[in-house]
Parts: sequence; structure tokens; C-alpha cells
Amino acid sequence: MKLRLLGMYEWGLLAVLFLIVVHAPLAVGFGGLFPDIATPIKAWKEIVLGGLGVLSIVLIHQHKLWRAVLYDKVLLLCLLFIDLHLLMALMGLDDTSPVIAGLMIDLRFIVMFMLMYVLVLIKPGALRYIIRTAAAGAVVVIGFGLLQITVLPDNILSRLGYSDETITPYTTIDRNPDFVRINSTLRGPNPLGALMVVYIALIAAYLLRRGGLGTDLRRRAFADGAMIGAVAVLFASFSRSAYIGAVAALITTGLTVKRLGKRMVAIGAVIIAVIGVGAFYVSSTDWFSNVVLHEDPESTVVTKSNEGHVDSLVDGAKRMVGQPFGAGIGTTGSASMYDENSANDVVIENYYFFVAHEAGWLGLILFVAIFSYVLWLLWQRRQSWAALGLFASGVGLSIIGLLLPVWADETVAIVWWGLAGAVVAAPGGIIGTGYAAKSRQQKTTRTT
Repeated sequence: MKLRLLGMYEWGLLAVLFLIVVHAPLAVGFGGLFPDIATPIKAWKEIVLGGLGVLSIVLIHQHKLWRAVLYDKVLLLCLLFIDLHLLMALMGLDDTSPVIAGLMIDLRFIVMFMLMYVLVLIKPGALRYIIRTAAAGAVVVIGFGLLQITVLPDNILSRLGYSDETITPYTTIDRNPDFVRINSTLRGPNPLGALMVVYIALIAAYLLRRGGLGTDLRRRAFADGAMIGAVAVLFASFSRSAYIGAVAALITTGLTVKRLGKRMVAIGAVIIAVIGVGAFYVSSTDWFSNVVLHEDPESTVVTKSNEGHVDSLVDGAKRMVGQPFGAGIGTTGSASMYDENSANDVVIENYYFFVAHEAGWLGLILFVAIFSYVLWLLWQRRQSWAALGLFASGVGLSIIGLLLPVWADETVAIVWWGLAGAVVAAPGGIIGTGYAAKSRQQKTTRTT
């Protein structure tokens, strides 16, 4: 019975980790076929995670891991964050739709982290399948993105039901048709760029940690091809914040690996030189004006995106200072669109201001504590390529979060936090934390 429940739990989490990268086309396609249940279709992942959460309680009880879980600092912080949101949700149930939507958006990646942590805590060998599942998802996203760049028409996703009412099949920079931004299988180019930051950092970490001469040639070729594809898709997203995040992630990866081979140093020097020369030459081109500066003198767009970003940051800062207890769950972003009584949708692009607006200063403190602690745990396990890649991409995503609500996107959030939960809990060179790690080590000692 234990093995059957654990198998269901494992397969459920692996299904979420893989299907989340194609969530957008699935939700739009099936939502169009079954409009009466379009909302539950969009919430399939939260519904599945809720069921797996109940199952995790049963498994924790069966494996007698209550003390291990409740004494673990990172899980305790996550529980406090969840409790705060539930308490605030109870205070704002006048209109349930935005509150429920807000809870889903704010908590789904935290729940995914905890569920993955529990899975690997019970079954350490599951980490191998988690990594493979994430890799399979990366192949889908990068592969479709490359097809969009090369052979597919710009409006290909409209055949699945993409439109202005659902998800725009593609976007342009300030309505300039010469600069089309692809979505791949995500909800937009900015989430796509952020996800590429995760993939690029993981691939770079793999190549640095395990890409030596002794590596299987097929794996090395696959990693090299995946890196080229991920960089191409990142470029085609035209996401400036993702560009910055990718550079920060790669620099973090390189600085963390203290001993680089001569080949890696030479490649790095060439890349830096090419980037430097290229930046000099493109600084006076239309590409630089449009993609980097978003300032096309021939554009007919009155309100530029740069102005919108600045206005959002200023508004978010003012709201955070003026609302120490927050405005309530579901009062910003896509969740606020469910509030029929709201005259204007509140859009806060800085994710830290986003959290403060909904959960107040205490919510922001708890989120920063959780994120910082997870990064610290990954740093401690940096000898593992997976931990190193997640740590470096976490640094990059933290920067993106200053400019965009990066963790509000389900795909980026569930992929990164799900992998982080699995890696942090894994034994061997990357053992778990706190009481969980000690109890597991003691159990192993008694067994031997």
C-alpha cells in the first residue's frame, strides 16, 4: 500500500513538472473546446497539487516523518508563509473569486517546493527522474521555440485558440512587425526568457561540472546543442530582463567554479571578446534602439513600455510604504481581474512589491527569508551541477523579479521551485537540511 501511494505521488508530481511547460496551449485549446469549464481547466495544476498535498500528509504519517518535516527550517518557513496567506484570505472573503485566484498564484510554487522536498526525502532515487522530466520539458519548449524562429508562421498558435481574449499568439516591440517576440509554449515572451535563464544556467553548470573529456560524447553533444538552442530562443524572446538575468546567471556559475580548465577559460575569453565587439557595433543599429532601448523614432505608439515599467515601480513602492499590512490576497495581477467591484486592475511588475502589496511587510519578509534560505542551501550543495545551476539561475531570476512578477508565472515558478525542492532534499553530496538530514543520516547508520 505504501509503495502504491508513493508511486501515485511521484507520478503526479512528474506529470505536473512536465505538463506545466505546455500548460498555456493546453489551457487555451481545451478551454476553447469546453468553455463552460474553462476556469477549472486553467486551474488543473493547482487542483492536482492540492490532491497531492493531501496524499503527502498520508505518506509523511506512514513513513513517520512528522518530526523530520516539522523541525526542518525551510519547510517551517514555507508553512508560515502559507498560514499568513490563508489568514489574510479569510479576512477578504467578501469576493471569493479574486481571493482564491490570488492564493493559487501566490502559493502554488511554494507547495510544489514542499511536495518535491517530501518526495525526495522519502525516495531519494526520484531525483534522477525529476531531472529527466525537466530535461524532457526543456526539449519541448526549446524545440518549439526554434521552430517558431525558423519555419513556423508568426500566428501559428492562433490555430489552437490563441487570441486577444486568451493569449496573444505573438507580440512585437512597440508594434514594430520587424521585431516579433515568440512565446514558444509559454504565456508570453518574458516568461519564456526567464525560463531560458533556468535552462541556460543548468546546462552551463552541467558542462562545467560534468562536461570534461570523460563525458559521454552523446550527452556532451546534447548539452551543447541544448545550450545553443536555449540561447537562440532567449534571443528571440527579446526580453531585456531575461538578457540581464542570463548574464548574471552565467557570471555566477563561472565565479562559483573556482577551477576552470584551460579550454573553458579560452572559450570564456572568446565569448567575452565577441560580446564586447558585438555590443560596440550594434549600439548604433535599429536592433539596439528597438530591443534594448525600446525607442524607435518611427514608432506610432504613444505610451512606451519603458514609461510603463517606471510608473509600475513607482506605484508599487508607494503602495508598499503606505500599506504595511498589504491590500489583501488577489488584489493585484491577473487575480484582481476576477474582482468585478474593482474599477482599475492593479498591475505591479516588481515581484517583491507584488508580495508586499498582497501580504504586507510580513509576507515580504517571509518570502525573502524562504528564497534566500533556499539559495543558501543550494550554495552549500554547489558541488552538484544541478544545485549550482539552480543557484545561479536563482540569482538571475531574483534580478528579473525586480522588473517583472517572475514568480507569478506558473511555468517558471513551478519548474524552478520544484527542482529546488528536490535538489535541496536529496541525500549524498547534496543531503537535506536540519532535522531531516540528521534523522536520515542516523537511520542510515543504524541500518548499516
